[in-house]
Amino acid sequence: MSIRSLTVAPLLLLLLSPPVVSGQSPDTARAELDRFSLQVGAGPLLNSGGHTLSAAFGFSPISRVDLVVNVERDHLPFQRDTFSDGFSVTRGGTLTSVSGEVRASVFPPHRASPYGFAGIGGGVSRPTVNDAFPDPVENDLRVVYFGGGVRVPIRGGLSVFGDARAMLALEGGDGIMGVWPVRAGVAWRF
Repeated sequence: MSIRSLTVAPLLLLLLSPPVVSGQSPDTARAELDRFSLQVGAGPLLNSGGHTLSAAFGFSPISRVDLVVNVERDHLPFQRDTFSDGFSVTRGGTLTSVSGEVRASVFPPHRASPYGFAGIGGGVSRPTVNDAFPDPVENDLRVVYFGGGVRVPIRGGLSVFGDARAMLALEGGDGIMGVWPVRAGVAWRF
């Protein structure tokens, strides 16, 4: 048995086991019935000066796991840097993707909890058009990402969250870039 399976097995057991309940409060009973969620988030892209916007719809087959469809738009700015012996230009542009995501929380939805997630999806990349890059281009986009965050319930199914992720984006089959979105947002579980 490998070290990896010794660390992953207890974590999976914790995430997939039902919570121990000695008595159910109305909030606990309600949380067990809330299977769907809507989420919106926004924030900066680290190391690029851009930003991200996202909206998601989720379904929770068990209290600590969400299956999510995420729609995201990442904007990378055009950058021109001049040096004494030349210049550097980064085209920038917009990445729009739809992805499937799995989120796993340590605690059920009615409690504050850290969570982790991983996702894969596709969409369209539209690089910036300006005097340096006058030709409009549209590329197929594929994304793979993983990350983690924290969810804090407020009341009645409403919660706030913050997360960060590492995303690899494959543009048009020949360009790979790393994007690091950080988001804060609001979620409603119903």
